[in-house]
Amino acid sequence: MKKSKIPTKGELLRLQKQFKTDEKIGERLGGVPAYLVAYWRRKKDVPKYSLPKFSEADIRNLWERYGDDEKAGLELGISKAAFYNWRRRYGLREKPAFLKLEQLELNFPGMVAPSYANSLYGKRSVAQKVLARLLEVDRVEVGQGVDVEPDLTITPDMAAVVVEAFGERADLVWNPSKVVLLPGRSVTGDESNAADANRKVREFARRRGIKYFYDVQEGNCAQVALERGHIVPGSLILGTGRESLALGALAGMAISVQPADLAGVWAGETYHLAVPESARMTINGRRSRGVTATDVALFVIKQLAGGDVRDKVIEFTGSVVSQMTVGERFTLSGLSAETGARAALCTYDATTRRYLTGRALSRYQPVVADKDTEYAQLYQINVDHLTPMIAPLQSLSSARPVAEMRELQVQHIVLGGLTAGRFEDLRVAAEILRGHHVHDGCRFWIVPGSRSVYLEALRKGLIRLFTEAGAMVAHPGSMNGFETLAPGERGLVTTWPGAAQPANVEIFFCSPAVAAASALNAAITDPTGYGR
Repeated sequence: MKKSKIPTKGELLRLQKQFKTDEKIGERLGGVPAYLVAYWRRKKDVPKYSLPKFSEADIRNLWERYGDDEKAGLELGISKAAFYNWRRRYGLREKPAFLKLEQLELNFPGMVAPSYANSLYGKRSVAQKVLARLLEVDRVEVGQGVDVEPDLTITPDMAAVVVEAFGERADLVWNPSKVVLLPGRSVTGDESNAADANRKVREFARRRGIKYFYDVQEGNCAQVALERGHIVPGSLILGTGRESLALGALAGMAISVQPADLAGVWAGETYHLAVPESARMTINGRRSRGVTATDVALFVIKQLAGGDVRDKVIEFTGSVVSQMTVGERFTLSGLSAETGARAALCTYDATTRRYLTGRALSRYQPVVADKDTEYAQLYQINVDHLTPMIAPLQSLSSARPVAEMRELQVQHIVLGGLTAGRFEDLRVAAEILRGHHVHDGCRFWIVPGSRSVYLEALRKGLIRLFTEAGAMVAHPGSMNGFETLAPGERGLVTTWPGAAQPANVEIFFCSPAVAAASALNAAITDPTGYGR
């Protein structure tokens, strides 16, 4: 057999440009095996040919349809800047010379627009698009009664009550892969009843074949669902308890339902609801030092104290929201339950996409509101002059600046839970506690939101830092610590403590930064001068 002449690097590059694959290059060279061509490439530092992720035809088509980098990028699940780079790569620098139908707000009688025409103009909110997808129709109208099957059900609260309500009404759960189930934790002090309820939940999960059952050691149910990739944009999630609204952080529609309704869904029934109105909340400005997502959420709750968004879906947008991490959006959406909203979601963007890359358990299609959506209310908030906030636990709409209540003595502080139990929250507290010690007159509990958060804090040395500083670290997702308040004492919390709130005590709600700074002084403290 005649020995093949080894091509030069320049020859390999020319062949690759013309024939693309190692197999075809080998054929051109007279039947050289593909593995040998690959070996030559590696020796001459010639990378393997790969097709671009998006073809010129794809980018050109979207650019001519939308003429807008952000909307075109959302169609592909990439950021505005990424789409801009792709069209520059293909030399698409000018705006489309002619507008296509979906870029016009025309509605001629009898005209049927193509399916993609409704992606920008159709006056549909995110809620309308989500429900229309589930019903497999083009659109639903606000106020219309619909019966839908959700994409996911979850039990951040009252899992045992849902299991009891399910009873024996069906032999099998409607779709075990669409159920995220986690037993509850005792917040009443009656551990025997809690243990029995949790045993029933475990038995139910085993008998009914629940695919995504997480036991108590995993932490907070909503936090676990977020971390494990169960929540995806454009989905409808039904959950028990107001904590469910937090799942709107990933641009899905998460609503709180009664345990009996969720049990009915488990049994194969559809869920009936009226298509809700939507309100748009644009939050702009620049957050000052020490101002967290909790402070922004308390400010929003205060502004919406009139109840104008009750039973509506809030769509959060604006520069402040776009700069928030997914964890911060989780806090913002979760605390929005205090406004009486039916759901609260943050619009899909590059941050959402990056968080879900390699994490999402199912494919998804991002959903964004039409440009001409008719909202029930439009709000604009600027946070340029916002300072750290604090509020009575029973009335978050009465929030006020921390500076107005500084030096008020506190004996007990709990940092963690649904709205402040992520690693970034613990890191904020660690930066404040570093090199200091919790005041002798104050008890400071740290509660990681999940086992993965706890392990990350352990690896990064935060658990040791907390312990050396005199704080107490509870097991993930627990509600430990609330029962230790004595009558007449005052406490700070960063989450809802649940149903069992001690009598004759005063409890305030604050951010992780305020909680950590206050622990150092046993008094309500502005965190602005602490940490980095």
